[in-house]
Amino acid sequence: MELLSRVIMAEDQFWIGVHGVIAHRGRILILRRAREMIYRPGHWDLPGGHLAIGESFEQCLTREIGEETGLTARIERMIGVNQAPEGPYVQLIYACRLDADPPPVVRLRPSEHCEARWLSVAEVRRLDEPIPYLERIAARGMLDWTADS
Repeated sequence: MELLSRVIMAEDQFWIGVHGVIAHRGRILILRRAREMIYRPGHWDLPGGHLAIGESFEQCLTREIGEETGLTARIERMIGVNQAPEGPYVQLIYACRLDADPPPVVRLRPSEHCEARWLSVAEVRRLDEPIPYLERIAARGMLDWTADS
């Protein structure tokens, strides 16, 4: 009974994140997390966020990209999954594109992000403070397809 109780408790605290690699002309959009953020303030991240009850993965990503950047990106396909070693968290990573030249990021939520950049994969790999999953997916080659975009 004790084992079953521990399993049920672990499932109660599971999180799913959905993140977009928005590629345009060999660069991807990354966002610096605001200093007020509880988890990894000041670290570089991809647009995205937590899945809400009743949302599809694609609905979540479309909503989060719009909220965080004001952009409308076309979701092409899922490119991979990352499981965080430090907790019950999984990130679904999607390939996304803009249909036109990228406009400047028109809206950042100051309580979430303080800066946006378009960087090559090589530049992403050299960032001083990437969020852990971004570092892992870059090391695993999950961003390499963007060089041809």
